[in-house]
Formats: sequence, structure tokens, C-alpha cells
Amino acid sequence: MRSGRVGYATIWDGNIYVQCRRLPDRSLRCEAAGTLLQPSLRHVLTGDRLAALAQASWVLDASFGHHVRVFVPSEPTDRAAQAILAVLQDIYGADPAALQVQTAWVLDMPCPPRNGPSQNLAGLVNDAPSMRPTAIFACSYAAAAPPQTVTSAAELVDLYSVSVAAEIQRLRINAARRVHTVFDAGIGYIQCMPERQAAAIYCEAQSAESWPALAAILTPDRLGRLRRAGYAPPGRGPNHSRSYSIEVFDDVALAREILTLLHDVYGYQGAAALKVLTE
Repeated sequence: MRSGRVGYATIWDGNIYVQCRRLPDRSLRCEAAGTLLQPSLRHVLTGDRLAALAQASWVLDASFGHHVRVFVPSEPTDRAAQAILAVLQDIYGADPAALQVQTAWVLDMPCPPRNGPSQNLAGLVNDAPSMRPTAIFACSYAAAAPPQTVTSAAELVDLYSVSVAAEIQRLRINAARRVHTVFDAGIGYIQCMPERQAAAIYCEAQSAESWPALAAILTPDRLGRLRRAGYAPPGRGPNHSRSYSIEVFDDVALAREILTLLHDVYGYQGAAALKVLTE
């Protein structure tokens, strides 16, 4: 025992783990990794295996999505260890030869820090300084709502036109300043800035020359869509480009044009939320 600290024992293989601690009454509380913080475990924890977990007295704890079992104080340690190994091997499919064990003493607090959802062994109680930037400092975790996906350009326009039009308005109002906005879909972007010498908004659509991975996305048909939209090929700059007269395209019309191109040319369907980067 260490004053002011709680001992945690962890046994794991890859990102599969069980972590245990003694409670004040000497019972042993163990958490087996769940899918809330590790969505990839959905491929492991199938319906049959979840049923097997429940049958083995592991109960889902909604606070972090782990499966919890509490061994009574009278439970022999070796029997608890056998039960934990059985869960790891028989239900999670851990490799017995690859299992690792470690112990750590963590500051005693109601809600100790845990590895964040983007980290290895997500959800594990861990107060290592290296994990603090991405750690969860809370008594529960709720996953962010998944981005809303679309099936058409019209749906994408409905989803984002208000926010994109607001950025176009910002560019137009600040036409005398050096400002620009990037509409980043993750699989390609369109960036725009006001043209000082003309009543226009200049836009560039990312090319395969600036990001070679786009060669698989920007097929001849999709490049043809860009040309029909008035975009010149790379040459003067690394991207496809055109200017939009603000007398012809108001803020909403240009927002609709940009979103339609992101959908039709880059295949953007909203799987990742649209990022709007400004300067």
C-alpha cells in the first residue's frame, strides 16, 4: 500500500486489456476494454462474445463503456486471475504468449485520468505525464456524435451552406485585407480569397499536383466537371483556379457552388466534418 495512491494491475495484448484495483472493502474491481473508447473492438466483441461476457458476470458500465466485474474479498486471488485470463483469451481472443502485465500507483481521486480515445489502451487509468495532453479528466465519457453524411450535393448544401456563406461574406466585407478561407473536406479542399483589383472572389481547388494522393480521386470525368465550372488547370499556380464575380455570385450562390464541387469533384459526403480554416 502507498499512502494517497491506488494500485492498478493491467494485463493486456495489443489494445485488449483488463485493469484491476482493490476497493476499500478489499474486493477486486476489474474493467475489461469496451467499444465506446475503442470502436475497433466492435470487430472482436460480437453479439455472441458480449453474451459470453455477461454470462461470465461482466457487466457493462456506461460511464466509460467498459465491462466490469467485482470479485468479492473472499475470492482467492488465483481464481480471480484465472477468470481474467479466461476472458482475455476465450472472449477477446488475446494471445497468451503476447500478454503483458504491469502495475502502477495512481493518485487516489474519485475520477483518475484515463487514456483518451485516440490513444493506445484507450480508457485505461493512467496518470503518466506523457499521456496528459490527450487524457480524459472526467467521471464519464460520451463519444462525439458522428458527422452527418449525405447522399447528394443538394443535401451537402443544406448541411453547410449557412456556415460557408458566412465565410464568403467575411471575405467580401474584408476585400481590402489579406484574408482567405479554406474549405477542407479531408479528401480535398477549395480555398478562396478576395481579389483586390476586381469585385471578385478568387478560388483554388486542390490538385493532384499539390497532393499526389488526389490522383486516384480526380478522374478525367471529375476534372471535366471542374473545367465546366470554369476552373483553369494548374500552371500559373499548383491548383485549379477561377474567379467569381460578386455581381454574379452572391454569398449563398458561391457557397452552393463550392459545396457542390466538393461533392461532385472530390466525392465529399460528410464522413468527416467540413473544416473551415481562416486567416
